[in-house]
Amino acid sequence: MSAIYRPMHLSDVDKVWDLFETLKLKQPDLKLIQIPDKKELRKWLNTENVFSYIAEDNEEVIAVLKGIRGKESGTRHAVYLSEATHPDYRNTDIDLALTGFALEDMKQDGVSLARVNVFSDNIVSLKTLLSLGFTISGTVFRHHYSEKIQQYVDDFILHKLL
Repeated sequence: MSAIYRPMHLSDVDKVWDLFETLKLKQPDLKLIQIPDKKELRKWLNTENVFSYIAEDNEEVIAVLKGIRGKESGTRHAVYLSEATHPDYRNTDIDLALTGFALEDMKQDGVSLARVNVFSDNIVSLKTLLSLGFTISGTVFRHHYSEKIQQYVDDFILHKLL
């Protein structure tokens, strides 16, 4: 596999939408994919404070990362991240590489702090983020009911200075 990591373009919207449709079958509660239509994806690309990146393999979009930056001058240094990966590419280094690529690109645009929330039962994402130098800076106790493990899980707040 030789994945390519790059900013998302308008020409990627259909492929990103296809990934989201696949993910809705596997992870219906994933917030990033809860958008009504392709118009919303296009809006990401036309909004100044939104960063959008993809990983692609053989011209198929296999992961998407979205960063939302603060709009006010005192908040433009920080970005909130969310990411979604095709089920066939989980437990690979796709998330690690895409996140690293995106953080470096955002840093070049003046972002100095990245933040992300991860449910405590999402061990793969936690390991990836911790390996990238993120630290747990807070916890929202019993924030989400996990159907997978049939119990409430915490929501960890992680951050990284860039």
